[in-house]
Amino acid sequence: MEVQSIARSLTLSLLTFLSACVMAETSDRRFEKFNASDGLADNSAQTIYCTKEGRMVITTMGQINFFDGQKFSYIDPTEENLYPLVDYAGNYHLYFDRYHHMWLKNTHNVTCVDLQTEKFTVSIKEEFAKFGMDKQVRDMFVDADGIVWLSVEDGLYSVESKRSYPLRKGHNLQDVETSQDKYLLLFYEDGQMDMVDLATGKRIVLSAAYNETEKETYKSSSVLLKDSNLLYQIRNGKKQAIFQSFDVVKREWRTILKTPYHLNNIAKKDSLFYLSSEYGYWVYDASNGHLNHVENLLLQNGQLLNTDINVLAFDKQGGLWVGTEKRGLLYSRPFDPPFTIYDWNDKQAKVYYGYMSQYARSSTTFRGRTVNCTYRDSRGWTWVGTSQGLHLYRHTSDHLPQIITKNDGLLNNVIHAIVEDHEKRIWVTTTYGVSCVFIKDREIDYVCSYNEHDCVPNEAFVNGGAACLPDGRIVMQSLDHMMVFNPQSMETLKGEYAYEIYPKLIQLLVNGNNVETGVEHDGKIILEKALSCTSEIDLNYNQNSLMLIYSALNYFRPQHTYYRVRVKGLDDRWHIYTSYDSEGKVDKNGRLRLLLESLRPGLYVVEIQASMLPNQWDTKPDEWIVRIHQPWWRTTGMFVLLGSLLLVLLGINAYCYLRNANMRVMRNSEEQGIINRIRIFAERCCNRGSELLEPTPEEVYGYGTNPQNELSPEFNSTMIKIMPQILSKEGSQISMRDLSNAAGMDVQEFYQLITANIYKSPRGLAVQVMLQRAIEMLETTGKDIPDISEECGFVSVNFFIATFFHHMKQTPDQFRHKKGIG
Repeated sequence: MEVQSIARSLTLSLLTFLSACVMAETSDRRFEKFNASDGLADNSAQTIYCTKEGRMVITTMGQINFFDGQKFSYIDPTEENLYPLVDYAGNYHLYFDRYHHMWLKNTHNVTCVDLQTEKFTVSIKEEFAKFGMDKQVRDMFVDADGIVWLSVEDGLYSVESKRSYPLRKGHNLQDVETSQDKYLLLFYEDGQMDMVDLATGKRIVLSAAYNETEKETYKSSSVLLKDSNLLYQIRNGKKQAIFQSFDVVKREWRTILKTPYHLNNIAKKDSLFYLSSEYGYWVYDASNGHLNHVENLLLQNGQLLNTDINVLAFDKQGGLWVGTEKRGLLYSRPFDPPFTIYDWNDKQAKVYYGYMSQYARSSTTFRGRTVNCTYRDSRGWTWVGTSQGLHLYRHTSDHLPQIITKNDGLLNNVIHAIVEDHEKRIWVTTTYGVSCVFIKDREIDYVCSYNEHDCVPNEAFVNGGAACLPDGRIVMQSLDHMMVFNPQSMETLKGEYAYEIYPKLIQLLVNGNNVETGVEHDGKIILEKALSCTSEIDLNYNQNSLMLIYSALNYFRPQHTYYRVRVKGLDDRWHIYTSYDSEGKVDKNGRLRLLLESLRPGLYVVEIQASMLPNQWDTKPDEWIVRIHQPWWRTTGMFVLLGSLLLVLLGINAYCYLRNANMRVMRNSEEQGIINRIRIFAERCCNRGSELLEPTPEEVYGYGTNPQNELSPEFNSTMIKIMPQILSKEGSQISMRDLSNAAGMDVQEFYQLITANIYKSPRGLAVQVMLQRAIEMLETTGKDIPDISEECGFVSVNFFIATFFHHMKQTPDQFRHKKGIG
């Protein structure tokens, strides 16, 4: 029985291989090639993955490349970024977990990229420690739900549940997956699979993928793909490979394909499974079990390529990406090219030329002048092809046409041929590519163009060389080819796409400098995380000129990327930008350069949408917040500080004002008292009262006087100067400053002089004033000495004569005689 089983197995393998050989064919897809000359780190693409945001991640020989539809960027690991995995003997295997990590396993080691910074993790041991694992990790896996599983000496550790599950001793674990949130599936190198209950850790099923004789044949490596309750697996040996499926519900295996060479990876699109291999790729249709082997790849230039394919992957638009061993990266668009090209060596070219000649209706003259072509459509409109664009005359009486040029979406302004299809769209050929003019409500809606990327001949077309055949196909003639296509089958003309595109910020420049993660600019780190993980930035007031570069990740038709933008805080209106009417803001590769210059401090919200149609904006706008801070002297804190300081100063000023006011009142009161004292002093000195000047006891008995009680000569002279003014005005009408001015002194000096003498006896000054008056009377009157003495206020004539002699060194009579009076 065992021999018969072996025979049946060998027979099945042989038949499968023979059928594969018979069905090998050339791909009907056309592939565009990317390699190191386009920025890829290396021409050996080992793994490919399309992220949730739509970017392509390609690993080459150790490097990790990111492709945003415009350019490649890559990061290189160093020795310190590697962690040894002693149990992993396979080739490159890429994982993405739910904890923002990307893991790349290669033979006996693993590297890790922190997706929030897009940089290699320096210490993977520390990352494992964060997961709760401090033991030496022998191998690691990530399941379809993004959960990390770590294989250690004593079992398999779940990072999510923090539980460990026992492993079979002496057998190498090659893959891990979960199913229905309750089963753990463990795949070993001998083809054995253990189904374990996640809750209890008990083994439920022990299942072998193939018989004992094939254990050694397929034990080298494993690749898994989970599809609902089915698990698809590739197992490789030294040379052979097997592709199988396991039904978790039925718990049974099914062999789909065996090959005498390696199968490298699995990709799924709808019901089709794509298997990369050493010789092209296989396509398995799960709906009918059909297998198809594509050994030769058709490149964009018509060349056939037979190569070892490491990996296949699909992007969000449905485009197929192929990673080759030595030929770089290949890309095939989601739809087959609608244009069929025949060169003149093909008999079909002459057949279609005959059809075109039969149905073409064009003239090279219009209103007496030579043009490239003319066409009258079903609306009665006349279209004229010139070297300055496409001219439209809606009525025969129109003198001036509507002109459609490159600014409206044409690829070139030189129009060679014009034709109308059955949907009343207008097709034109140019010196570079063809364009379709959409008309809605009798107005030009938009223009959709095609060039060599859509398999249109990259050469000029012939004047008048276009016709629409009765079956709806359109035939066009270029210099070296005939081109045939059916507009009714073109996906790009249906007015809607099965997928949406979203803009992603791929580069940020501040004041002309490229901003990188973790790098300081003017003393400030602008990006703590990678651009893909950042939605807002904070900038200084002088970092106010920005260039935001966006890509819509439109790999299919980048030149037909439309952007809708508004910047809240700057301009709340929506603006639409395209590659043909945005003054260079959108380039031919569909990349938008949004320049924001001289922004004032404040909050700005950049809202942006992307579409492949100019009038379809169904997606939620992507928001990017730019916050430009005020300079430190205009910040809220500084205003609060200045306001507080102002309040303090106002408080101090109010206090000082009140204090000064009080002091002023006190000073004024004191000053008024002094002025009154000066007035009384002056009045006493002038003898305006009834008081007579009598001799003091010191003068009578000859005692010496106390010098401290005597008035200073300066005070006496000052008082004499101010007496007329102080005696002529009321006290409220005069101030100390007025008196100091009258004395010719500084007010402070005057004040000190007055206060130092005003409280002394006025006798000395009064004597001086009385004597001065007596002198005046002696000089100006003929009165007797006794009369003058009495009138001047002396108590007796003798005291007058004695006092006069004491001061003047002569008697009053001697004074008169000397003056020649009397």
